[in-house]
Amino acid sequence: MSPLLTRVSSLDSLTNAWHDVLDGADVTPLAPDEEAHGVQRFAQDAEERLEELAETLAAGTYHPADLTQVRIPKDDGDWRVLDVPRVADRVVERSLLNAVAPFVDPILSVAGYGYRPGLGVVDAVQRIAALRDEGLGWVLRGDIDNCFPTLPRDRAVAALMALLPDDSLAGLIEAFSSRRTRTEHSLQEVPGLAQGAALSPLLCNLVLRDLDFALLDRGYPMIRYGDDFTVVGRSEHEMTQALAVADKAVGELGMALEPSKTAIMSFDEGFCFLGEDFGPKYPPTVAEFRVEASAAKVLYVGRQGSHVRIKDGRIVVTSKDEADLLDVPASHVERLVLFGAVGLTAGARAWLLGQGVETVLVSRKGSYAGLLTTARTPARAERLRAQLAATPARQLAFAQQVVRAKLRHQVTLLHRFGTPEQADEVSGRIDLIRRMDSLIDQAQTPDELMGLEGTSARSYFEALSLLLPVGLRFAERSRRPPRDVINAALGYGYAVLLGECVSALVSVGLEPSLGLFHADQDSRPSLALDLMEEFRPYVVDQVVLTLGRGGGLTPADGKADKTGSGVWLTKAGKDALLGAYEKRLLQVTRGALPGFSGSIRRHLVRQAQRLAQYLTDPEAEWSGLSWR
Repeated sequence: MSPLLTRVSSLDSLTNAWHDVLDGADVTPLAPDEEAHGVQRFAQDAEERLEELAETLAAGTYHPADLTQVRIPKDDGDWRVLDVPRVADRVVERSLLNAVAPFVDPILSVAGYGYRPGLGVVDAVQRIAALRDEGLGWVLRGDIDNCFPTLPRDRAVAALMALLPDDSLAGLIEAFSSRRTRTEHSLQEVPGLAQGAALSPLLCNLVLRDLDFALLDRGYPMIRYGDDFTVVGRSEHEMTQALAVADKAVGELGMALEPSKTAIMSFDEGFCFLGEDFGPKYPPTVAEFRVEASAAKVLYVGRQGSHVRIKDGRIVVTSKDEADLLDVPASHVERLVLFGAVGLTAGARAWLLGQGVETVLVSRKGSYAGLLTTARTPARAERLRAQLAATPARQLAFAQQVVRAKLRHQVTLLHRFGTPEQADEVSGRIDLIRRMDSLIDQAQTPDELMGLEGTSARSYFEALSLLLPVGLRFAERSRRPPRDVINAALGYGYAVLLGECVSALVSVGLEPSLGLFHADQDSRPSLALDLMEEFRPYVVDQVVLTLGRGGGLTPADGKADKTGSGVWLTKAGKDALLGAYEKRLLQVTRGALPGFSGSIRRHLVRQAQRLAQYLTDPEAEWSGLSWR
């Protein structure tokens, strides 16, 4: 059997799927009373039933049964019609969903909040409230008429199959998506998708991604939960234009908007979305994100001529004239980052190495210089041999996924910050990035991938510049030296992020200088550059763009170098950047990697761990993060 079919039919996967079904049996409104009884009956001999399902799936003799149509009363007096599968089919379909969802979620849009791990109603509500507080006072409330029955099933299935690495699940997916439904009087074909089946929301998200992109490409902030969506804007006229875009996009799918549930209104008037009543002040925005609670912090020291020493269990930073600049408990520091001419006493160095506190060295101008660490793993020799033994095919497969994740994060960032005013210029550049994405699988060498990535990068940074205030826009990405404040901030942030990546790789026993995508060159940490690619837009670019648009970075935060050809960040600019960078890395998220949650910094370490597994296990697959 192929890896995908093996995964779906394994007893472990089916058992996990059964627990998913069991956990929802008493709380989901999708199950009628007889279905709850069916869950209880299945539970009586679940182990035997799961083994039987595993055997029939492996033998290719499993076939899902017909659905049962049930009608559930709604609060408005209407009925919700659902097509409910038997319990055994729910288990298999959930196992199927768990296997394919990781291939789908990374390509969904930033607008989609429904039926995705780590996202939900609270996130959607907070996004709308945040846009309102930014001064966007008008909304388009939209709903798709009879969504699941009218959704183009063949298109949905084809889109899903195109994302999977093999076609071993084709028969199962076709069988689950084309079941008939049994009513009181007859057996009927299900038009579109069955509402009540586990795969249907995922397939719906895949199809409605075209609606998301149509609006996001035009710079309209959109929030969608299933077939229910809201677009937020600055004026009634803007929302009228958004309605025309949405109506056309839905029509091209062979579907239609529901007229009675689609309307333009303002926050002053108030409206309801996802069960929440919105007004000019309610619901209030809470913190943009949760941060990881930890007493230990990263200490950044950039005062030129200063020294770091250890005294009575405390880390003390002193200036040139030996005045104390900082005095903190040593136990509160988990990483030290030194910029430029910052001294480290012998006692501090011994303590840092003895306690396993890594010290990252960065030049004053923001170039990564090195790492001081004692990190060692028992498997280091084995993993080093695996790095050296990586085949060209294995390296290429990894590089393709690295570039794909980076390009998709770039598009997501442009969508997240897009506006209708810049849409004409930005959307064309997004199209070019997508074209480069579509060519990734055709690339046969790392150099060809580098060419696709470089072409995409030029368009991306041109679009990024357009989303900044006029005084901060830049002509092109420049590095040595950076010619403006934004390029200086990007370079500075990348250098700090590279240190994080080197540290993560060393901690899992990998050699940072042996790259899979970036060629080994001089003393640069090529594998760390590989690991960093998808985190550039996900962390640094978002931080810099947010600061630039919010006034946290201004032209005054740059100063010309002695030659007059470059621009470097001032102390205030560095402080603003490092503060926002650290806050972003502490953001707690879930769903970005299947079955994993934690801060973005922990996600970076997790990717290093997955990379070690990829190098040592020929069956392991590599994938990037989903944007969260």
